[in-house]
Amino acid sequence: MKQLALKTLAVLAISLPFVLGAPASQAANLADKDKQFLSAYEKTHAALAADDLNGAKASAPALGDAGADLAKSTSLRDARVAFERLSARAKQLAAGQSDYHVFHCPMLKKDWVQTSTTVSNPYGGKEMVGCGEIQK
Repeated sequence: MKQLALKTLAVLAISLPFVLGAPASQAANLADKDKQFLSAYEKTHAALAADDLNGAKASAPALGDAGADLAKSTSLRDARVAFERLSARAKQLAAGQSDYHVFHCPMLKKDWVQTSTTVSNPYGGKEMVGCGEIQK
């Protein structure tokens, strides 16, 4: 009887993530290059929220080819346009990840991804840093 109980527990332990949809294991499903992208994206996000063009551009190489336009930006406006394109990819990668949250700015009608639940709007910079709402 004791062996049957142990076998049942082992089967449950193995199958439980599949039954629950395995949200915790999805982070492990991200490729290293995707994790690197999201990390660099987060640095870019923080820099733009602080109106730091040089900081945003410094994160561009870690974004791979997708960061090329950001690296060439000559203004915060240009950097934010490039960041918006990066946000589309970040939203795809962050889907289903418990550590990432999608935010939306209703005034500028733009979305972004961040790890914190405290609004930090990269599109409005210091003037609009608190404008936005969490989507998921």
